[in-house]
Amino acid sequence: MSEAITIVATIIAKSGEADTVEQALRNAVRDVHGEPGCEQYTLHKDLDKPGQFVMVERWGSEAQLQQHSEAPAFLRLVEEIKDRAELQVTKLKVLAG
Repeated sequence: MSEAITIVATIIAKSGEADTVEQALRNAVRDVHGEPGCEQYTLHKDLDKPGQFVMVERWGSEAQLQQHSEAPAFLRLVEEIKDRAELQVTKLKVLAG
């Protein structure tokens, strides 16, 4: 079985901050795609909940995910949205399929 790690991050923008949060997330997608081990980094918008976004990430290994969490693009994203949104993160590993 693969060592790959999947992250599902739900980002809920605070009132009046959705556009700023969305732009920061879009910038992160552009910047992160070139990082080692990044197999997927896609931004989604919840159609039923305005201001709610979902980032789906897939990393080749736990070590590569750790490198991502220390990379400039991720640190910049955290700084840009930390006071503008709430974040819920689920870390997954494939069991079958």
